[in-house]
Amino acid sequence: MTTFKHLRTAGATALAAFAVSTSAALAAEQGGGGGMPQLDPSSFPSQLFWLVVSFLVLFLLMWKVALPRVGEVIEQRQQKVSADLERAEKLKEEVEQVTAEYEKLLADARSSAQEEFRRTQDQLKTEHDNRIARHDTELGAMISEAEGRIAEARKEALAELQSVAEEIAVDSVAKLTGTKPEAGAVKKAVASAAKEA
Repeated sequence: MTTFKHLRTAGATALAAFAVSTSAALAAEQGGGGGMPQLDPSSFPSQLFWLVVSFLVLFLLMWKVALPRVGEVIEQRQQKVSADLERAEKLKEEVEQVTAEYEKLLADARSSAQEEFRRTQDQLKTEHDNRIARHDTELGAMISEAEGRIAEARKEALAELQSVAEEIAVDSVAKLTGTKPEAGAVKKAVASAAKEA
């Protein structure tokens, strides 16, 4: 199909050249004799002969040599372009498939990371709660022990204070009155004063 288009174009070009030369020859014939030798009407038959021979030779060269080669080149390029387009389409499909797999792997990794993070967070919270409970228990035991020691130390201190108060009371009464009071009476007086305090 392409060959015939080229042939038509070449034929139209040759006919246009022939028409131009014929019209120029007619104009020279009507205008007078002083012109170009190609435009002399007496040499027209030989010029027409050689025009037809040149046209046929060029036509045959174009038809048998040049145009088939041009057609082959165009066909090869068309095949190469088609092959490249097919390859590009396959590569595009592969890229889309790889992208989809990558997105899926990425989503799975994110989901797995979030699950692991949640699990680790729960585990840390449990360990933290256990430590707090253990520390609370230890602190409770230490506080109870400290309270027991404080109570015992207080009891001892009060007992010592009572004995010191009894001694002071005995000494004070002895100095004031000159007689030593009974130990039982002093003890009762100090005990009742401690209860009131």
